Amino acid sequence: MNENLRDKRIIFMGTPQIAADVLQALLDVNANVVLAVTQPDRITGRKRVLTPTPVKLLAQEHGIPVFQPVKIRTDYDPVLEARPDLIVTCAYGQLVPDAVLDAALCVNLHGSILPRYRGGAPIQRAIWNRDDETGMTLMKMASRMDAGDIIKISRIPITEEDDSGTLFEKLGQTAGHLIQDQLETLLKREARFTPQNEAEATYAPVITGDEEKLDLTQDDETLLGQIRALAPHPGGYVIAAGKKLKLLKARLEPGAQSELHTFVKLGKSGLGLQLKNHVLVLEQVQFQGKPVMDIKSFMNGQGRSLPGTIAAQAA
Repeated sequence: MNENLRDKRIIFMGTPQIAADVLQALLDVNANVVLAVTQPDRITGRKRVLTPTPVKLLAQEHGIPVFQPVKIRTDYDPVLEARPDLIVTCAYGQLVPDAVLDAALCVNLHGSILPRYRGGAPIQRAIWNRDDETGMTLMKMASRMDAGDIIKISRIPITEEDDSGTLFEKLGQTAGHLIQDQLETLLKREARFTPQNEAEATYAPVITGDEEKLDLTQDDETLLGQIRALAPHPGGYVIAAGKKLKLLKARLEPGAQSELHTFVKLGKSGLGLQLKNHVLVLEQVQFQGKPVMDIKSFMNGQGRSLPGTIAAQAA
């Protein structure tokens, strides 16, 4: 980065690991990040441990002050007091008020090719819908969600091996490269802005609890898309033997071997689920209350009783 720009004050706003990847990219070019804004610590896991966000952990590692408002719409004074020249956001998780948007040039990195997939789950929805590509859009923030003018889009393919976990990692790297590429232009106020085409806007609402139950009535390929979209977290599930069975990794093989939606044993230690035109070959699962297992380990234990069992359909 240009030496004349190193004193420019940057505030970073973000919460999950994909946002921490962007913060790390800023730190890698010695950007002057004076404040990190992230969501409050959350209680997570079976042991209910109060856990800081990935952005908070990274900021603290580098001695960056951290601000964690419960509601930034009403609690934003530390942002204004930091006197930013630029505010960079990625997956922050709250709508930013106009007072913050007016404090400096405020840009956002959004995990889709805008105007497609505005909203909270663009990466998951792109996989579920079996899109061939996605991307990271750098845009100027606006009062309406993900509706700001576009600065630049970086596109990447979605492969058949991708799930949400792998695609988040790829897009985190893409976002980091994108902000590094555009940082000097932003700090010099030389960025060019292109309005979004509202007629092409689509939306990607956050995944609901009901959507975590796999819909066996949809076509086979879309079901596999749902499995990949929900993996590794929160994990799409069916009800098997009265318990949730998360299907975390699977593939389709054509043919019919059993009654529709019945679990079928494959070879010595494999397990499949009969669909309309394919067998869904299971590779990684998690039975309710148990750890994640590869299918061989699962079939050596709880899975031995499943072949012949009907998987309950989503309502």
